[in-house]
Amino acid sequence: MTLAFKPSLREVLPSEQHERARAALESNQELVTSTPWFIRVLIGGGAWLSSLFLMIFVGMALSFAEKEGALILGLLLTGGAIVLRRSEPGLFLTQTALAIGLAGQGLFAFGMDSLVRNVPLALALFVLEVFILVVYPDLIQRFLSTCAASLALLYVLHQGLSIVVMDVGLVGLAALAHGLFLHQGTLQARRWGALVTPAAFGLVTTLLTLLLVGAWQGELFGDEAVLRILVTMGLTTVTLYSAWRVLEELNTAPGGTAGVTLFVALSLTALLTFRAPGVIAAVGVVLLGFHRRSVVLLGMAVVFILAFGVNYYYSLELTLLAKSLALLGGGLVMLGLRLFILRRFPLAPEVS
Repeated sequence: MTLAFKPSLREVLPSEQHERARAALESNQELVTSTPWFIRVLIGGGAWLSSLFLMIFVGMALSFAEKEGALILGLLLTGGAIVLRRSEPGLFLTQTALAIGLAGQGLFAFGMDSLVRNVPLALALFVLEVFILVVYPDLIQRFLSTCAASLALLYVLHQGLSIVVMDVGLVGLAALAHGLFLHQGTLQARRWGALVTPAAFGLVTTLLTLLLVGAWQGELFGDEAVLRILVTMGLTTVTLYSAWRVLEELNTAPGGTAGVTLFVALSLTALLTFRAPGVIAAVGVVLLGFHRRSVVLLGMAVVFILAFGVNYYYSLELTLLAKSLALLGGGLVMLGLRLFILRRFPLAPEVS
């Protein structure tokens, strides 16, 4: 009787694809932990609440003291949290360190606000969060630090320079996020590989959130529709480049029928929603989610696409009948495109 073993990647894939396969496996590697993910989410929420109570308690204790005391205490709490977390404690102390660190960052911001305002405050927060991103070995904290640092940087660009420069910086954040996901496996194998995934998710979250806020309130683009169009063009360029890279990794010719179909679909989406840059940004995140097989990334993108779609519908300066016809026409176009893709590129049958 002969035992049958599953073939290894070396036996199945050609030698020239071994490196790419290892990079893909590295990018999809999950952290091995005995604690279920939903328990970790609940503990993370508890860390947020505990940090809030800690900030309130310390704030009341310092209410009659100098504001500089909050700044110093915030730095001390943040430093203590970093030392505690780097000592590799258990789950309870890990979340305790996270709560202390969040409280320390809040007190630091409170103390800095009493000394400086606007741009200097944002610069100080940016430097602090980048430092924490590098030295604090925790996924949640690194994700939050990426969000805070990117927001502070965009605020500096907006207040210190102009709204146009901030929009350029927003497109730059999108390009950086796409680059991190496209080269995730290769980057994770390097010295600072632990920063890649939380930083990439933090950049995507910041990008889509700001675009959604800007879609409803307009602070992101001002009163000029030209800025919306320029941001849409920049995000479309980033998405098209990512599509090009994905096709190359799949050994599909970008100039072939599949590549041209993908580029036309993305360009058509951007053209139909040129005044809503968040749509093409979310579509680009969908592309990255499918490419990296990330359920979290896909779920985030779908939620934001629905939110951007609602905003786009209400922003149309048309009658209800015209809006309904526009939605009907857009849906028929998408269904027709899906039918064309299924007929032109049929799915391979499943192997039983």
